[in-house]
Amino acid sequence: MIAMPRPSSDSITIRDFRPEEIPRMHEIDLICFPDYMAYSRAELVFFLKHPAAITRIAERGGEIAGFAVGGREPGARAHIITLDVVPEARRCGIGAALMAALHEAFRERGVAQVVLEVATGNEGAQRFYVELGYERKNLLRGYYKNRSDAYQMMRQL
Repeated sequence: MIAMPRPSSDSITIRDFRPEEIPRMHEIDLICFPDYMAYSRAELVFFLKHPAAITRIAERGGEIAGFAVGGREPGARAHIITLDVVPEARRCGIGAALMAALHEAFRERGVAQVVLEVATGNEGAQRFYVELGYERKNLLRGYYKNRSDAYQMMRQL
Protein backbone atom coordinates (compact mmCIF):
# COMPACT_ATOMS: atom_id res chain seq x y z
CA MET A 1 0.00 0.00 0.00
CA ILE A 2 1.17 3.52 -0.79
CA ALA A 3 -0.05 6.44 1.32
CA MET A 4 0.20 9.86 -0.26
CA PRO A 5 0.08 12.84 2.11
CA ARG A 6 -2.45 15.58 1.35
CA PRO A 7 -2.64 19.15 2.49
CA SER A 8 -5.76 18.34 4.54
CA SER A 9 -6.15 15.71 7.23
CA ASP A 10 -7.28 13.16 4.62
CA SER A 11 -4.74 10.85 3.06
CA ILE A 12 -4.90 8.90 -0.15
CA THR A 13 -4.26 5.19 0.17
CA ILE A 14 -3.53 3.12 -2.92
CA ARG A 15 -4.32 -0.57 -2.53
CA ASP A 16 -5.45 -3.66 -4.40
CA PHE A 17 -9.13 -3.89 -5.21
CA ARG A 18 -11.52 -6.34 -3.56
CA PRO A 19 -14.17 -8.18 -5.62
CA GLU A 20 -17.00 -6.86 -3.44
CA GLU A 21 -16.09 -3.35 -4.66
CA ILE A 22 -17.04 -4.08 -8.28
CA PRO A 23 -20.53 -2.52 -8.02
CA ARG A 24 -19.08 0.78 -6.72
CA MET A 25 -16.31 0.70 -9.32
CA HIS A 26 -18.94 0.30 -12.04
CA GLU A 27 -20.91 3.24 -10.61
CA ILE A 28 -17.76 5.37 -10.70
CA ASP A 29 -17.05 4.38 -14.31
CA LEU A 30 -20.58 5.46 -15.26
CA ILE A 31 -20.00 8.80 -13.51
CA CYS A 32 -16.63 9.37 -15.17
CA PHE A 33 -17.50 8.58 -18.78
CA PRO A 34 -20.39 9.12 -21.22
CA ASP A 35 -22.58 6.05 -21.76
CA TYR A 36 -20.91 5.16 -25.06
CA MET A 37 -17.47 5.18 -23.39
CA ALA A 38 -18.23 3.66 -19.98
CA TYR A 39 -17.82 -0.06 -19.57
CA SER A 40 -20.80 -2.30 -19.00
CA ARG A 41 -20.64 -4.21 -15.74
CA ALA A 42 -19.79 -7.39 -17.67
CA GLU A 43 -16.94 -5.66 -19.53
CA LEU A 44 -15.53 -4.23 -16.31
CA VAL A 45 -15.71 -7.63 -14.59
CA PHE A 46 -13.95 -9.21 -17.58
CA PHE A 47 -11.04 -6.76 -17.30
CA LEU A 48 -10.85 -6.99 -13.50
CA LYS A 49 -10.80 -10.79 -13.46
CA HIS A 50 -8.43 -11.26 -16.39
CA PRO A 51 -5.33 -13.19 -15.27
CA ALA A 52 -3.02 -10.39 -16.48
CA ALA A 53 -5.04 -7.62 -14.78
CA ILE A 54 -3.57 -5.21 -12.29
CA THR A 55 -6.11 -3.07 -10.46
CA ARG A 56 -5.48 -0.42 -7.87
CA ILE A 57 -8.00 1.46 -5.73
CA ALA A 58 -7.50 4.98 -4.38
CA GLU A 59 -9.20 5.41 -1.06
CA ARG A 60 -9.72 8.76 0.65
CA GLY A 61 -11.60 9.21 3.89
CA GLY A 62 -12.64 5.56 3.85
CA GLU A 63 -14.31 5.90 0.43
CA ILE A 64 -13.23 4.82 -3.04
CA ALA A 65 -12.11 8.00 -4.78
CA GLY A 66 -10.86 6.30 -7.93
CA PHE A 67 -9.34 3.24 -9.51
CA ALA A 68 -7.08 2.20 -12.34
CA VAL A 69 -7.04 -1.04 -14.32
CA GLY A 70 -4.21 -2.20 -16.52
CA GLY A 71 -2.84 -5.44 -17.80
CA ARG A 72 0.31 -6.98 -19.12
CA GLU A 73 0.26 -7.89 -22.79
CA PRO A 74 2.53 -10.26 -24.72
CA GLY A 75 6.13 -9.17 -24.81
CA ALA A 76 7.23 -6.37 -22.52
CA ARG A 77 4.11 -4.25 -23.02
CA ALA A 78 1.18 -3.24 -20.81
CA HIS A 79 -2.14 -1.54 -21.50
CA ILE A 80 -3.98 0.92 -19.27
CA ILE A 81 -7.63 -0.10 -19.54
CA THR A 82 -9.14 2.73 -17.52
CA LEU A 83 -8.35 5.44 -15.00
CA ASP A 84 -11.39 6.69 -13.08
CA VAL A 85 -11.42 9.40 -10.42
CA VAL A 86 -14.70 10.74 -9.02
CA PRO A 87 -15.20 14.40 -9.98
CA GLU A 88 -15.03 15.75 -6.42
CA ALA A 89 -11.62 14.09 -5.89
CA ARG A 90 -9.91 15.29 -9.06
CA ARG A 91 -6.86 17.55 -9.12
CA CYS A 92 -5.49 16.33 -5.81
CA GLY A 93 -3.00 13.72 -7.00
CA ILE A 94 -5.21 10.63 -7.04
CA GLY A 95 -4.86 9.96 -10.78
CA ALA A 96 -1.09 10.42 -10.64
CA ALA A 97 -0.83 8.13 -7.60
CA LEU A 98 -2.89 5.43 -9.32
CA MET A 99 -0.79 5.65 -12.47
CA ALA A 100 2.43 5.52 -10.43
CA ALA A 101 1.16 2.38 -8.70
CA LEU A 102 0.36 0.72 -12.04
CA HIS A 103 3.73 1.76 -13.50
CA GLU A 104 5.48 0.25 -10.46
CA ALA A 105 3.53 -3.01 -10.82
CA PHE A 106 4.33 -3.12 -14.54
CA ARG A 107 8.06 -2.60 -13.90
CA GLU A 108 8.00 -5.46 -11.38
CA ARG A 109 6.59 -7.66 -14.17
CA GLY A 110 9.23 -6.66 -16.70
CA VAL A 111 7.14 -4.24 -18.74
CA ALA A 112 9.09 -1.74 -20.85
CA GLN A 113 6.26 0.05 -22.71
CA VAL A 114 2.76 1.15 -21.66
CA VAL A 115 -0.05 2.09 -24.03
CA LEU A 116 -3.43 3.71 -23.42
CA GLU A 117 -6.24 5.40 -25.32
CA VAL A 118 -7.75 8.79 -24.60
CA ALA A 119 -10.64 10.59 -26.28
CA THR A 120 -9.51 13.22 -28.78
CA GLY A 121 -11.83 15.75 -27.15
CA ASN A 122 -10.49 15.17 -23.64
CA GLU A 123 -7.68 17.72 -23.67
CA GLY A 124 -7.31 17.69 -19.88
CA ALA A 125 -6.64 13.95 -19.84
CA GLN A 126 -4.23 14.30 -22.75
CA ARG A 127 -2.24 16.97 -20.85
CA PHE A 128 -2.27 14.75 -17.74
CA TYR A 129 -0.82 11.80 -19.64
CA VAL A 130 1.80 13.99 -21.36
CA GLU A 131 2.88 15.18 -17.90
CA LEU A 132 3.32 11.49 -16.97
CA GLY A 133 5.62 10.95 -19.95
CA TYR A 134 3.15 9.62 -22.53
CA GLU A 135 3.38 10.62 -26.18
CA ARG A 136 0.56 10.67 -28.71
CA LYS A 137 1.22 7.99 -31.35
CA ASN A 138 -1.88 7.16 -33.41
CA LEU A 139 -5.36 8.45 -34.14
CA LEU A 140 -7.95 5.69 -33.69
CA ARG A 141 -11.07 6.68 -35.65
CA GLY A 142 -14.38 5.55 -34.16
CA TYR A 143 -12.59 3.94 -31.21
CA TYR A 144 -15.43 4.54 -28.74
CA LYS A 145 -18.28 2.49 -30.20
CA ASN A 146 -17.90 4.28 -33.52
CA ARG A 147 -19.04 7.55 -31.91
CA SER A 148 -15.79 9.18 -30.89
CA ASP A 149 -12.13 9.06 -31.89
CA ALA A 150 -9.21 8.38 -29.57
CA TYR A 151 -5.52 8.95 -29.51
CA GLN A 152 -3.28 6.04 -28.68
CA MET A 153 -0.56 7.22 -26.31
CA MET A 154 2.60 5.39 -25.26
CA ARG A 155 5.27 5.65 -22.64
CA GLN A 156 8.51 3.81 -22.01
CA LEU A 157 9.12 2.64 -18.44
